[in-house]
Amino acid sequence: MSHRPTPSSQPFATGVIAGEFAALDAGGVPPAWIKVTPTGRVTTRDGRSYAFDPAALAVRFAAEGISVPVDLDHSVQRKAMFGEAGTVVGWVAELQARPDGLFARVDWLDAGKATLAARTHRYVSPTFSHDDAGNATWLHSVALVPAPALAMPAVASAGGSPQEDQPMLKKIAVALGLTETADEAACLSALTTLRAETVAKAVHDQAIANLSAATAARDAAEAKLATLAADARKAEVDALLEGALTEKKIVPAQREQYAALCATAEGLNQVKALLAVTPKGLQASALDNQNLPAGDEDLTDPAKLSGLAAQFVRRQAEAGITISHADAVVAVRDGKHKETKK
Repeated sequence: MSHRPTPSSQPFATGVIAGEFAALDAGGVPPAWIKVTPTGRVTTRDGRSYAFDPAALAVRFAAEGISVPVDLDHSVQRKAMFGEAGTVVGWVAELQARPDGLFARVDWLDAGKATLAARTHRYVSPTFSHDDAGNATWLHSVALVPAPALAMPAVASAGGSPQEDQPMLKKIAVALGLTETADEAACLSALTTLRAETVAKAVHDQAIANLSAATAARDAAEAKLATLAADARKAEVDALLEGALTEKKIVPAQREQYAALCATAEGLNQVKALLAVTPKGLQASALDNQNLPAGDEDLTDPAKLSGLAAQFVRRQAEAGITISHADAVVAVRDGKHKETKK
């Protein structure tokens, strides 16, 4: 027989009745059978009325084949509101209808035997579901309690029962975002939903770590792509302007301005279009093939500067050194071309 209680959509009543039983026999053995409910209708001290049909309750128990828990102080029902397990001290293995009430055969656990031996809980109080007329329809659990029902307030623990004597349930309902009139079933449903939507801290932390790592990897990839794109653009611009210098479509002094224009994709396309229709404007000069006297070098004249740069490129090539026209212009400006003449 299974030990998992069957859920009920009907309201529960808890602690409304309680009867005394013999805790241990003369030999210290706990009772095999205990009386769970009376027969017929009873009225609680707050005026509510419940009716018990032992035969119907026993038949339903046998049909479902579900062991009913025996706990302490109705802890199974009350702690379920918080997703916790109650203190189970035994299991109802069989229900039997007798003329004076419903009796249960209990398989006592060690905790139950110890409780009975200590005589701290000498009364039996059932938790049961009922219809609107108060007829008990299903036995949810059986509790060992320390006092009879007449010495405790009658407490209903789920839908359909008065809430005036349950200030804690009202506070729980409000904390769960429900109204004060919400019953225990509604609170349990809201709590179950809340627990289902709650993520364990370890899972949350791991998700954050994974997200951070993915973000860092994305940022690194984007930075690398940006660097590659910048390098590719620079190489393209350098090749374009070196070609323009070689073809004498621009003079070295204009290189930086053209490079600035190429800073954007649109600017690069415009420079390409401009150079495509620009004829070779700087024709060969006599300076290309002559060494000018040192005192005659006018480095402010673009044509002379370009000619000296061309000579420098040629001399470097004869020496087995490859140098761009732009670098040759810089070398001429720095006077390095004079050093190579010596």
